Amino acid sequence: MRRILLLCALAVAALGVSQTIVSAAEGTQFVKTLDSNEWVAKTFVIQEKYERVLVVTAAEAPKTLSVAPLVLNSRDGSQAAAVEYPVTASYKTLQAAVDAAKGGDLIAVMPGTYAGCAVGDKDDCGDGKYIHIKAMGKPGEVTINAPAEGKDRNWMVMFASAHHAILEGFNLAGETGPGMPQTGPQSGIFLGGSIVDTGKLTHHIVILNNFSHNHRGWGMHSVETHTVLMQGNCFALSSREHSAYVSDGSDNYCIRRNVFFGSTCSGLQCNLDPLASLDKLVEVEGLTQFKDAPKTPESAQKILKAATEKFGANNFPDGQGFNFIIEDNVVNQNGQRGGGSLNLAGLKNSVIQNNLIYNNLTTGIAMWDNGNEWDASLADPGPASAKEVKGPESLPFWGCQNNIIRNNTVVMNVQGRPGIGLGNGSWGNVLRNNVALNDITETLDVSNTSIYKTDSGWNVLNRITYNDMDKSLMTLAVALDETNHSALGVSRDKAAGEFAKSGDEPWVIIEGNWWRLNPDRPDFRPKKGSSLLAGKADASQMPSADITGAPRSGADIGAYAAAK
Repeated sequence: MRRILLLCALAVAALGVSQTIVSAAEGTQFVKTLDSNEWVAKTFVIQEKYERVLVVTAAEAPKTLSVAPLVLNSRDGSQAAAVEYPVTASYKTLQAAVDAAKGGDLIAVMPGTYAGCAVGDKDDCGDGKYIHIKAMGKPGEVTINAPAEGKDRNWMVMFASAHHAILEGFNLAGETGPGMPQTGPQSGIFLGGSIVDTGKLTHHIVILNNFSHNHRGWGMHSVETHTVLMQGNCFALSSREHSAYVSDGSDNYCIRRNVFFGSTCSGLQCNLDPLASLDKLVEVEGLTQFKDAPKTPESAQKILKAATEKFGANNFPDGQGFNFIIEDNVVNQNGQRGGGSLNLAGLKNSVIQNNLIYNNLTTGIAMWDNGNEWDASLADPGPASAKEVKGPESLPFWGCQNNIIRNNTVVMNVQGRPGIGLGNGSWGNVLRNNVALNDITETLDVSNTSIYKTDSGWNVLNRITYNDMDKSLMTLAVALDETNHSALGVSRDKAAGEFAKSGDEPWVIIEGNWWRLNPDRPDFRPKKGSSLLAGKADASQMPSADITGAPRSGADIGAYAAAK
């Protein structure tokens, strides 16, 4: 982790970012909703017309370019009518165009192969003035295969203390993959602020319809960020770690309609990492008095209080991730070296819904506190009875808390890895309408520090374990599956007949410079009239649409609405 902190510091230094600390004690507010379309519409105010068009090409640039306005909430790819723009200027490299760009510009990258770019803080960017970096042509015709010349070699496309920018449609091709030598950059895409050097976070970034694959570390990695949309991407075949990795106190993400495929560790890792976050905070001017503080819950709260007074809520890395919407994603064939298919640490007040997680080699949805030292005294051994739980202050602080986990389909067959795991202070969560199948081991695992205010029901599960906890602790739950409308003891074989087409075939096929859906992939829609899944959900906790965007007319369990 300290190596990652050094890489992030080098990334900011490479851009020559100002060293002035910015204080924003008023804090940052987020749109609160369970509807991702509402979140996107209210959060991202993108210009309908571009002020200028900058073209990147190795050949002669066109004199005009026809481009449709971007419609982020379109599911079928439909857009408004295209507008014909005059080309303002042309450049041979992506970095030259980025350096010349202003808020409101389109950088149109013509088919070809290019080095990447580093985007820094531009004062003229803001609402209605995004820099939009767009790959032109057909999917896969614009490839980035190297970092920008003279920039940090660990990242192909880097947003460092940047804001109000869009990256759309690129093939970010690394040089490594599972079982291959570890060469090439760390990541295809990097997003990072620098609380130590500038007091700023990276924010209002859209990562749209990219294919980032075969990197040493991650298809995408972010630290010290808020307000990010990750939509329609395929992150795949990371050699050493995760398909995508969100970290270091990042907040306010919408992660939807992506594929996380074939990486060595997690599919999507949202580890908000209190250890790395607080290590950074105690380096900030005005907080250095905490450098030698003991790693206790009391010390951690003092650091967070002082940082909030200095920067404002949600304006610094606090090891927590608030207001995430993680929905409509497919996570497949990850986890040879562990992690979690969805590996979540420190996620709070968020929603995880309509995700398909199948044929991975690790936990389906893992929720915990990353085993951090600040929580250690409260996490191990944790409470022995209900009398020891006086409230949240008795439990680990950085677990995943007060989240809604609903209508996910998790299908796996892995020893020692649950379908859904609630560990290390992951309390107060609502679990509804999920399918979690694992014949070898438990499909729901709840720890003694996570039973508090757990509200679980209307799920389809095989076995549940409570880790031999004292029965009095179970009285701290709001509701448990055994008495709350859940179907238990459901094996994969029993469930297979309830799906349109069960199976473990891969979700995608990678061909040339792009990917496509595998025509032989499984179909986990409940069969019409399924006695196990169709019409068996808690109707009060239903997303309005399923993973495909189809309206839910019935109360069906899992990521898909039942077949008609």
